[in-house]
Amino acid sequence: MAEEERRTSSAPFPAPPPFYKFFTEENLSRLKELQSTAPKSTSTTASSILDLPPELRYLIPPEPPNNGKYRSFGALIDINETLPSLRSLGIEQLYPSPPTTPTPGAPTSSEQTLDRALYLTKIAKSILLKFLELVGVLSLDPSQFEPEINALQTMFYNAHHLINEYRPHQARESLIVIMEDSIEAKRKEIEGVKEMKARVEETLSKIEEGKNGLTGPSNTERMDRDEPVRGTGGDTKWEQEKIWMALEEEISE
Repeated sequence: MAEEERRTSSAPFPAPPPFYKFFTEENLSRLKELQSTAPKSTSTTASSILDLPPELRYLIPPEPPNNGKYRSFGALIDINETLPSLRSLGIEQLYPSPPTTPTPGAPTSSEQTLDRALYLTKIAKSILLKFLELVGVLSLDPSQFEPEINALQTMFYNAHHLINEYRPHQARESLIVIMEDSIEAKRKEIEGVKEMKARVEETLSKIEEGKNGLTGPSNTERMDRDEPVRGTGGDTKWEQEKIWMALEEEISE
């Protein structure tokens, strides 16, 4: 089974893992029953997982990697891995590198702040120009294509590397937008609750002011309309019905 999983995970286009068939409603129900009877302190330990039937072991998610590495499609990936530099990959870097530590009092320049948008624009224009040069070379002497192709490849590597350097910034900005949207949605909910509270209080105050003048229909009129007949308790029930009717009308608006 383990050898089959390794072959499956390392294939270029892997098939679904063989243990997908264990994820059934019946197995999930069985696992919940076993977890409810087992002590919480031992419900996810390695020994307790091995005590489970084989078809239920895969239903428990693995623990986060304690060494900062995990395996995906047969490749070992480090979650703390940083983006390697172009020079470490043996590729010519066409833009300056930002300083590791800013120099106090040094003038701000594009090299120090590394305006990536500026260099991406320059590289894009250089790619267009180099492509035109490649077309001219191919029209005169196609055998001389290799230097032009290599130059284009280097430019594309640099452009992609600059874009990849934006990934942490993109992740932070995306998280900020999600949090701002969540906060705005909660604020709207709170405002809606406050607005409804004010409307209900206003309706109740109006009813309170005019309840002494409320007079319900007579018992004869109620009987004609198949409504409950008032007892000796006065108009209390009619006033309560009137209040609820007013509240329902206010809320439904």
